[in-house]
Amino acid sequence: MPSLASSWRHRCRELGLDPQEIKSVSRRYDMYRDYNQQQGTEMLELGRWYKWYRVEKLSEGHAMLRPPEQGCSIQPDGAAPDQDAPVVSEHEFLALLENYRATAARR
Repeated sequence: MPSLASSWRHRCRELGLDPQEIKSVSRRYDMYRDYNQQQGTEMLELGRWYKWYRVEKLSEGHAMLRPPEQGCSIQPDGAAPDQDAPVVSEHEFLALLENYRATAARR
C-alpha cells in the first residue's frame, strides 16, 4: 500500500495522468491565494476555486474535449465515458489535488 505522500502519485499513474498537471494547478491556486491575501480580499476555498478555474479554462478554450495522445485531460463529472472521453473526471482531479496539497503541507 503506498504511503500518504506517494498515494496521489500512485493514483495519477493508475489513471494515466501526469502528476505535473496536479502540481501545476496547485501552483495556480497558490498564486490566487497569495494575491488575494496581499489585497486583503476574501478567497474561495480550494473546491470552489477549482470549479471556477475549470469554467474559466473552458471559456478560454484551454480545456480539452478530447484526450491528447499522452492521455491526460479532465472531464466534467457525469459525462458518459467513451473512446474520446478524457481520462480523469473533475471529481477525481480535485481529489488528487486535495491529496497532493495535504501531503505537501506536511513537509
